Order: sequence, then C-alpha cells, then structure tokens
Amino acid sequence: MERSNPFVLKQAEARPNSQGGLGYTTAFKLLGQDTAGAFSLLEWSLEPWQEGPGLHQHNFDEAFYVLAGQVIFQIRDEHHVLGPGQLAWMPRDTPHSFSNAGPEPASGLTVSTPGGLENVFAKLNAGQPAPTEFQVQHLGPPVRAVGTP
Repeated sequence: MERSNPFVLKQAEARPNSQGGLGYTTAFKLLGQDTAGAFSLLEWSLEPWQEGPGLHQHNFDEAFYVLAGQVIFQIRDEHHVLGPGQLAWMPRDTPHSFSNAGPEPASGLTVSTPGGLENVFAKLNAGQPAPTEFQVQHLGPPVRAVGTP
C-alpha cells in the first residue's frame, strides 16, 4: 500500500467521506490509506456531559489526547478524568470507554494503529457490524461521570 501525496487540511476540514458519527462529532484527519496502513488520526468532540462509545475492545491500539474539557475514561475497571494535554493509552484488547465529564464541550485526537479505524466507523454508521478483521467487541454501556445530569 502506498502513502498519499502530501496535503494540508484547513480547520474543520476532514478527509473525503470520513465524517464520523456514533453519537458524537468526529472527523478523520488522516486515513489508513494516507499512511500506507500505519495509522489513522481522528479528531472528536463531545457536547457537555455527552456519552461516548460503550465499553468495548478491539485488536488495534489507540492513543487519546485531550485538547479541551474534561473527559472520563474507563480502562478495564478503573476510571480516570483527563483534561487538556493529558493522554490515555489503550493497547489492543483493552476494554475502554470515554464520555464528557463536565458542563463544557470536550475535544481530542485519537491515533489508532494500524490504520483503518475509519472503516470501522463507516460500517457502524451504515448500521452494519464492524469489519471482522478489527475484532470489535461491545462489552457494556458508556462510562458516566459522577454528577452527570
């Protein structure tokens, strides 16, 4: 697989056909096809107190970097509230979930490796199961912050 040619994205731009969903706002900045399958880069945002994905695990690694707001992460049975400049690392097959933990919008970046997370989102947004090669398993409801209205 070849890498894409160099490109620049302006603020609020995303790669073609890569706007996400799943109940929160997402935009892929780099697709697996851009990086020869090495990684994908996703920008996401959550409204105040908004839940993210339910507890799940899969066979790819993810790093979540918080840009704004407070985000609660469930990692296995532990809960951590992260703010701007903090990172949560999810090695493959780690059960995890995240949600906005406060009354302000939250946003961040997720790097997933190998690339291809956009293919999972595309299938799920179409009401189809995630591609089998990613081994996505849904394990429970989204994590909720204490005091969530």
